[in-house]
Amino acid sequence: MTLAVIFDSIGFGEWFVLLAVVLIVVGPKRLPSAARTVGQYYSKFRRAAENFKRQLLDMDTEFTKAAREVENSASDAFTVGTAEPMQSAAPGDETPAPSAQNPGMPPSVEGS
Repeated sequence: MTLAVIFDSIGFGEWFVLLAVVLIVVGPKRLPSAARTVGQYYSKFRRAAENFKRQLLDMDTEFTKAAREVENSASDAFTVGTAEPMQSAAPGDETPAPSAQNPGMPPSVEGS
């Protein structure tokens, strides 16, 4: 929120009443130091908000970078895995073909 939004939403009469109340509550002697203190806290708040925003953007950048690395490695693995055509088993090949029920297990292990 910027000060322009605050200034636009409060009219002149409202500002006048607000300043009169602050002057009565704080007093004319302490008004400059109170205004300085409010300004310092406002500055600290702005710096903290900017720091938080920067940290969120850094986290987003790191996440995006990691996601791209995963995407690239997955696409590389897919490309490497499909680059070579599959060869059919030769008639004398001793490796048993995977079964239809458990594609990763040879037929001799299924029954165990």
